[in-house]
Amino acid sequence: MKNPFRRDDSPNDDSPNDDSPVDEQIDAPEQPNQGRTLEPAPEVLTELDALNEACRAAPDDVDPQIRLWRAVAALDRWVFINRGPEDNPRPYALAAQPGNLIGIYSSGKRAQEAAYANGLVPPDATVSLLAVPMPAAIDWVRSFGEHGVVGVTIDYPRLGAWCPLQNLAGLRPTDTQG
Repeated sequence: MKNPFRRDDSPNDDSPNDDSPVDEQIDAPEQPNQGRTLEPAPEVLTELDALNEACRAAPDDVDPQIRLWRAVAALDRWVFINRGPEDNPRPYALAAQPGNLIGIYSSGKRAQEAAYANGLVPPDATVSLLAVPMPAAIDWVRSFGEHGVVGVTIDYPRLGAWCPLQNLAGLRPTDTQG
């Protein structure tokens, strides 16, 4: 389950030090993509950036927001900065005006940059990342609603658009198997 990287993107087996209390374990889904790259195609990131700019240009227009979050839900996996120990992973969350938001990232590189920019780890430390495949990532994130999380934010602080947890249900693909 552990997917740590050093700042230079080389693997490291050291665990980050996190002394914050963990109330209850919420299991992260299995990660069948372990060992694969956490980077989507560059055009996917370019599209997310453009959609985010469209949201910022028209903050009261819902259509760009829907397009952005559909693109986020179309990612193969969501990447999380792990703030818990290896045996009890816990995604990074931040306190924001609407309430606690879980940080989801479109790529491992963006997650690493955010961990350093937000002071979550020292500049030379390992960043522990979790990669959860879709659509299991939506279900896992929604399970944190029972623990006071109200939404998610994408690629914070680079993008920072946010979505309420209840809206994620509509982004989950429907099961077409009988």
